[in-house]
Amino acid sequence: MIQDTLKNDMIDLYKKTFDYKFQKKTYESDINELKDTYAGLLKDVASACEGTEEDMTEVASCVPEYVAEQLAKMPNKRKREIAALDYNMNMVSYFVPLMGEAPSLMAKEMTQKMVEIWNEKMPEFKIGHSTVSGIQGGFKKGIFCYITTAVCQSLDRPDDCYELTTLREYRDQYLLATKEGEEIVKEYYNIAPTIVKRIDKEPKAAEIYRNIWEVYLSPCIHLIEENKKEECKALYTDMVRKLEEKYLYS
Repeated sequence: MIQDTLKNDMIDLYKKTFDYKFQKKTYESDINELKDTYAGLLKDVASACEGTEEDMTEVASCVPEYVAEQLAKMPNKRKREIAALDYNMNMVSYFVPLMGEAPSLMAKEMTQKMVEIWNEKMPEFKIGHSTVSGIQGGFKKGIFCYITTAVCQSLDRPDDCYELTTLREYRDQYLLATKEGEEIVKEYYNIAPTIVKRIDKEPKAAEIYRNIWEVYLSPCIHLIEENKKEECKALYTDMVRKLEEKYLYS
């Protein structure tokens, strides 16, 4: 059985990770700073992972139990949903990946158990498993499709749907082939996650995403099909600028 001190330290670390803003340009340094600052805690987590199965389960469950308790205290459904978005984002972007860096071969199994417990306790706010290397690999793919992915998910389109595949190919083969295009991708990567997060908090998020699809993304696809690649870039840039103005600065 693990000590209450370890449980409390993990919860405190989870709260601390809310201080970090999820961005490509700072993510690696953020994770390294957390690993250095909490090296002792990660070693304690590793020791628990290599103990009994009960020890691992206790380590994996402490933060999901804490978050479930916090959400249960919120009587207002809308406030609970908004808070859950922040809890989920923090969990998959920082806490789960950081716990996966614990110096133990069992760390991945423990974080997978953590995600499993989270989804059992909060089935309406499910998360997926994440790792530092996985997130960094995602960064390298570029952000041109970040907003598009959110829109397609809201419309129940799969990750390998025609629209996403078309825009990814456009990004990789056209945008990233020029210095200007690289700068566009880089800029989008730094602002798009926050835009999506804020849209998700809107009461009519699904309606907003459908409007983005109809006004911007569907026309972009048609422009690519017609080989009007510069026109597509201009339209997509206009979309991001308008979303940036509305959801970042208003």
